[in-house]
Amino acid sequence: MVDLFYLGGPLMYPLLLSSVLMIAIVIERGFHFIGTGVNRKFVETVKDHIQRGQFEKALEITEEGRGPVALIFQEALKFREYTKDVIENEISIRGDQVLHHLSKNLHFLELIGKISPMIGLLGTVMGMVDAFHEVASVKNLVDPSILASGIWEALITTVAGLFVGIPALVFHHIYIMKVKAVAFSMKHYGEEILSMTGGRGDRV
Repeated sequence: MVDLFYLGGPLMYPLLLSSVLMIAIVIERGFHFIGTGVNRKFVETVKDHIQRGQFEKALEITEEGRGPVALIFQEALKFREYTKDVIENEISIRGDQVLHHLSKNLHFLELIGKISPMIGLLGTVMGMVDAFHEVASVKNLVDPSILASGIWEALITTVAGLFVGIPALVFHHIYIMKVKAVAFSMKHYGEEILSMTGGRGDRV
């Protein structure tokens, strides 16, 4: 494996850096997505307290809860004495903060996924140029094995680029779908909690 790395040429180094960066982002973002799912029991517990008029207890539960939906519930309960427009604005601000936090560094995954195959292709083209230049410089009958050897060595960077780029794009897609799922959950439960708490106050 090490021998193949060196045979790939100088462009294997940026591909190695890209692979390390990709793995770091995938792991780091993976930890941030833990706990972003909807806890049905938590939701029902909060709604039950609200229906009973136990707003302070419901707020206490949301402050101890985890995840984006808990934060949305918390905002709605904190500003329940304000007008509906104020509550909607506070929920929207908190939702945007959550989505911005979850989307952090995902553009790097997309960039790595798109540029790594291009770097690999560039390495292959450069290798092919060297291989054909070497063949052209030989005055006598050319041994086909020399050309074949140069070509397969040149293709190493393309393979490496695809090995880095494909997982990067796959994880980028997975995480983007998770962000969209979180956005939908916050919007859905935000509207639900707003209908239970909002529009009753006169504070602006």
